[in-house]
Amino acid sequence: MLITRRVKLPPGKPPSPKLLTPYSRRASFFIQPSLVLCRRTISGSTTSFPVRRTRHTFSMSASTSSQNGSGHLNRLAQAKSPYLLQHAENPVDWYEWGQEAFEKARREEKPIFLSVGYSACHWCHVLAHESFEDEVTAKIMNENYVNIKVDREERPDVDRLYMTFLQATSGGGGWPMSVWLTPDLHPFFAGTYFPPGNFRQVLLKLAEFWRNDRERCLNAGKQILDSLRDASKIARKEGVEIKFLASEVFERLQKRFDSINGGFGQAPKFPSPSQTTNFLARYAAFYSNASDASDGAQKDQAQNARDMAVYTMVKIFNGGIHDVVGGGFARYSVDERWHVPHFEKMLYDEAQLLASSLELYQLLPSTSPDKKILEDMAKDIVAYVARDLCSPEGGFYSAEDADSLPSRESTIKKEGAFYVWTAAQIEELLGEDAVMFSYHFGVEAQGNCDPTHDVQGELKGQNVLFTAHTAEETAKHFGKSIEEVERVLRANLRALREHREKSRPRPHLDDKILTCWNGLMISGLARTYEVLGHDQPTAKIALEVADGSAAFVRKYLYDEKSGELRRSYREGQGPTGQTDDYAFFIQGLLDLYEASAKEEYIVWAIRLQDKQDVLFYDPEGGGYFASAPDEHILIRMKDAQDGAEPSAVSVTLSNLQRLAHFAEDNHVTYTEKAKSIISSNGQLLSHAPHALASMVGATMSAERRYMQFIHTSTALNSPLLETIRSVFLPNRVLIHFDPNNPPRELARVNGSLRSLVEELDKDPGGVTKDNVRICENFTCGLPVEEVEGLKKRLPLGASDV
Repeated sequence: MLITRRVKLPPGKPPSPKLLTPYSRRASFFIQPSLVLCRRTISGSTTSFPVRRTRHTFSMSASTSSQNGSGHLNRLAQAKSPYLLQHAENPVDWYEWGQEAFEKARREEKPIFLSVGYSACHWCHVLAHESFEDEVTAKIMNENYVNIKVDREERPDVDRLYMTFLQATSGGGGWPMSVWLTPDLHPFFAGTYFPPGNFRQVLLKLAEFWRNDRERCLNAGKQILDSLRDASKIARKEGVEIKFLASEVFERLQKRFDSINGGFGQAPKFPSPSQTTNFLARYAAFYSNASDASDGAQKDQAQNARDMAVYTMVKIFNGGIHDVVGGGFARYSVDERWHVPHFEKMLYDEAQLLASSLELYQLLPSTSPDKKILEDMAKDIVAYVARDLCSPEGGFYSAEDADSLPSRESTIKKEGAFYVWTAAQIEELLGEDAVMFSYHFGVEAQGNCDPTHDVQGELKGQNVLFTAHTAEETAKHFGKSIEEVERVLRANLRALREHREKSRPRPHLDDKILTCWNGLMISGLARTYEVLGHDQPTAKIALEVADGSAAFVRKYLYDEKSGELRRSYREGQGPTGQTDDYAFFIQGLLDLYEASAKEEYIVWAIRLQDKQDVLFYDPEGGGYFASAPDEHILIRMKDAQDGAEPSAVSVTLSNLQRLAHFAEDNHVTYTEKAKSIISSNGQLLSHAPHALASMVGATMSAERRYMQFIHTSTALNSPLLETIRSVFLPNRVLIHFDPNNPPRELARVNGSLRSLVEELDKDPGGVTKDNVRICENFTCGLPVEEVEGLKKRLPLGASDV
């Protein structure tokens, strides 16, 4: 059987120029451990050629689409995806994924070359400029292959299937992903980035292999898919002990924690909240309360979990991965200090970092100096997303690229050009303030980027701004008050931002609007409104743009008649929605309902969950398929592992558990489906719980039992509601009951609410005092009308109310 060791890499990780090599054993593929020389056996003869370790030395052209000078437009010019449009001027005869390409491959008996990437992917641009814009390479591709280009963000089902093949056969993966398929869409060869000369040789050798030994390719592709199909059918495992698995995940993160720089593991470093800080916040919340801890050691672990997560977030906020001038955070850092980033900004990163900063903020006591840093981090993200990633219609754009023109007169793009500064530029723009600014943000005369982290030399003499010294340290160094230092630095950053916007072209904007990522962002914004309600401007903006995103999805990405979601929108609707679109957006609606008290959101979430169950639930094997039914997706996979985003099935698990209390009349159905998610992934949970950290976190909530709060008030905010929102409770369900406008539609599926509505109808003119009912295990206590009484019922843990 084919071994399927999964190594899920976050989008954007720079792939090594690895080459997968056909190997006769079990029709599998073997990757040579040494990349110095790759030996391949094709048609009985052995062919050798060098595989270079060096990275590229190109600079991008000015246009967001490729420029080969011919003025030729291929059929991708009709595409909607920004990533596909970037390749519209390639001399390659590209097709989109679809019937036209498949029929051509079968008709002409040609193999398919499948190229998968995304618009903000730096190494995708590298491969495009080195190979896809090259006339000679394009000629080889056009003569020997049917060439298909796929945007992984629009078609995650295509990406998931062939990335699984790549990972299973090489132990790793990344983007760009290059896969060779039979006309029946079976993969028989795969890799990531190939240097240009090497890429041509691979193209020619595989074309020769196809002509001379086609049967072997066909059989190999079929056998590999059969092996992957078998591997995807994992037997259920009941009785998973979550408490033990949670400790195992915590201990692994503790071992990998970088106590100096924050984060987990070595460079390159990704924030990856779904695999790290998200879980640690839940672990801390559930085990920090002394009365709940089984022993003192577990309480210490809970505090350690919180502190590791907080330390990591503070280091990220103070690092160069944070755009201190314009806000927001880059995808990852190439070094261990979070200093030199790959500069692309992704919506899903902003969303998850926002949620994590707020959760950890709530776990800290008011005396902690890190509390303000986490609050500033949340405000920074909200401001950036609302200003730069929000469309006029309300939906959130997907990403900003890493590469841009250094100036409006430039013709060659460089990575990070929009974000970096020379010492001379800082001095010219800030005058006498430059000395203090440079001290605070680490500006050096010769640039502050380690050459070992700048292989291309594009950052030579440049400075990536980071917080080299705290405001207190800067104030002491220059003999000024902290307030004066902060005022001057704010003015300096504003001056740099104004200059940057005026003088430098912005990086390419991926203005595709994805349902799933909008759902993640809605969640973060809804939590911002709840947690930072004391900052009215930020809270108001957060709720407004969250409402706007939900309205956009309803208008442009949702079919009221069928109840189905579409995945993306750009100049029209994109492909059909996938599981993550439903899961992330339902989560966003649940969070937005709790924040806004608008009944329409919870009712919509219930309907969408019903539709997700119809489209994706597996009644035989349990759990949920990751992709929608599609005859051209040869294996309908389930994917529970977290990556750059939490796994859709883990978010679904959390949604089902919450809905069992929002729509409590259906709690049996929701609970059974939730349990099937755990049992269908029981074996993987038992063997590698760290790969399913989000699922472990969601299951901890169920194990601790959900607390249902029914807040009765005619006001959107009240002291009682503020008290509930002041504590991070992962197992909280908040229901709003306004006597002037009772939630009658939700009451149809919630017996507790029906009772309240019936009481109200019996005495419509009665006066109802603000109160909170706390229900556990579907049994409600007496109304609590005083804040002090409510505080006694809350598991305060490490935070203080």
